[in-house]
Amino acid sequence: MNLYTFLSIGYDLLDKIWLSEKGRNPRDVIEELIPNEKCKVLDLCCGTFTNGLFIAKKNPKNLVVGLDRSEPMLREGRRKIDKAGISNVELMCLDATKTGIEEESFDYAIIGLVLHECNLELWKSILAETRRILKPNGRIIILEWERPDNLKQRIKFAPLYITEVLCNPGYFKEFYQADKTDFFKGYGFETEQRIGCNYTTVLSLKKREL
Repeated sequence: MNLYTFLSIGYDLLDKIWLSEKGRNPRDVIEELIPNEKCKVLDLCCGTFTNGLFIAKKNPKNLVVGLDRSEPMLREGRRKIDKAGISNVELMCLDATKTGIEEESFDYAIIGLVLHECNLELWKSILAETRRILKPNGRIIILEWERPDNLKQRIKFAPLYITEVLCNPGYFKEFYQADKTDFFKGYGFETEQRIGCNYTTVLSLKKREL
């Protein structure tokens, strides 16, 4: 088993432990926000293509493009695509801060559990690039960790929280505790929907006038 297969198993385990607890699974919410019609969906920093695969399976009319700068991660994504037997997908090895993708060419963009790992410059670059490649009426869907409401969930989330703080010193706490609506407004997006899920929040954002 290679490192990236191991990471893929880790992501699946994350889903089972935290995201699939009784309540709203954020993967289901993301699926609900993207209709099964002819449109282009970009899964930014897709890793092993977990989010994009969910969408592509549910919405065969979508073209789902996964983008990541790690070719080994994308190879694992291709393995999952082959196993699922789907064809409405494309994977690209590109930097999310400067993709070279045509301006205003995507209807939806997904950024799932990525921004909490970024510093200020990466936040700015990724969100600016996403804004550039979205169509004028396009939407960006953000999945991020959110502080649980009840004590039991806080205790269960504590090991993951501590891991994130240790791995991302200096900026995880800032993003985790930020008012997400105000945060994204500062980067040119307006929040249309904010849906609380298990240990996470899903936001649907549209471009706002600058």
